[in-house]
Amino acid sequence: MNRMAANASPSETECTCPVCCDIFKDPVMLLCGHSFCKHCLQEWWRQSRLQTCPVCKQMFPMAQPPRNLALRNLSEALRQGKIQRANSRSTEICRLHGEKLKLFCQDDRQLICVICRDAQKHKKHNILPIDEAVKPFKVPLKLKMVHLKTKLGTFKAQKSKCDKMARHIKLQAQQTEKTIKEEFQKLYQFLQAEEAARIDAVRKEAKFKSVAMDIRVVNLTAEISSLTDKIKALETELKAEDVSFMMNVKSTMERSQCNLPDPETPSGALLNEAKHLGNLLFTVWMKMKDIIQYTPVTLDPNTGSSLLIISEHMTRSSESFKMQPLPENPERLRSEDVFGSEGFSSGKHSWDVEVGDYWTVGVATRTKDPYSKEVWGIYMCDCTDVLRELYQKNYVRIVSEHSFPQKVSVLLDYDQGILSFFDLDRKTPVHTIKYTFTETVFPFFSKNAKILPAEFAVRIRKPR
Repeated sequence: MNRMAANASPSETECTCPVCCDIFKDPVMLLCGHSFCKHCLQEWWRQSRLQTCPVCKQMFPMAQPPRNLALRNLSEALRQGKIQRANSRSTEICRLHGEKLKLFCQDDRQLICVICRDAQKHKKHNILPIDEAVKPFKVPLKLKMVHLKTKLGTFKAQKSKCDKMARHIKLQAQQTEKTIKEEFQKLYQFLQAEEAARIDAVRKEAKFKSVAMDIRVVNLTAEISSLTDKIKALETELKAEDVSFMMNVKSTMERSQCNLPDPETPSGALLNEAKHLGNLLFTVWMKMKDIIQYTPVTLDPNTGSSLLIISEHMTRSSESFKMQPLPENPERLRSEDVFGSEGFSSGKHSWDVEVGDYWTVGVATRTKDPYSKEVWGIYMCDCTDVLRELYQKNYVRIVSEHSFPQKVSVLLDYDQGILSFFDLDRKTPVHTIKYTFTETVFPFFSKNAKILPAEFAVRIRKPR
């Protein structure tokens, strides 16, 4: 095998299967990067009973390895080249007469020599010199060559798009992972601060009640000591002789008096565990609402134009001063527009949008051709009447003697076919569109739009 590889050209070495030591036939590629003929690999796996790479012995976890199309094309080209070189050395001489092949028999469609032309087999056939016979074949082949080159250009352009999309996927993954970590870091910081505050509250209450209890214990200890001393003195007097006892009876009776009230167990002395632990997670979660925002609609950055910047966790679209290096995936819009990420095909939905100088708000269908989308909505721009005719009948320009809306509320009743727009600041209707929707529609925006967070509340349903 090594001797063959040393005598082979670099391209032939690259196209040689390590198992059969021949040019690849229907090559497949393993995850480790090694390629083999599909039949060779299956036979190797059958004999070894393990799905390992014959070269590096790495396990292959999938049922079927993917085909290596690039290597297959290279191997086929190399095989055809070898065949053509072998044929070119043996086909220039007539095998029957040993003469050079200079003529072409149109009836038999084969090359012949001058002796073959006069033979009985070709005597009545149409014979042409090779230079004349070659033209009718080369012209259609040249046309096919143009078609193949065009096709090659298409495939190269598609590969360039796919390469760009592959790079963008990695960038998306990095940015998304970074954002997720940042958002969870906010939750971690909130939970750590909440944990510290609650532990501090427990410790403060424990310290306060411990000090109070210590003071009470000290007082009770002093009173116990006083009573103990008084009892001992009385016991001593009771043991004295009668004469001695009667001589001190007056003072003894006075010392035997005790005005101390009976001690009571204080209420509320223990730590209020119910306060600190009751519905702990729910209480923390309720407080967490203050740092959490919910938007009923989020933008889909994969549909955003290269002239838009999608930011603030997919809630804002703003104009970009330069074209962004985004891949040309089929979902991406060409104008300064962007879709919402979720579509609606039934029910009632609403979302509020803060708009800028020139904007578009509404709903639209998503199609493979971005230019054939159907839009229902309102827009504000400084375009002329000529440009206005480019918009569809359900795409209405806002005209007002007063200032334009700065915050617009969009209400979609899909089942009733009603799409309404309201000015949030003035609390007045702006426009209403009635249409029987039959396809899934997506929220639709242009530049200078920010989706506002919605207010949400938690309802506690008590058991009956």
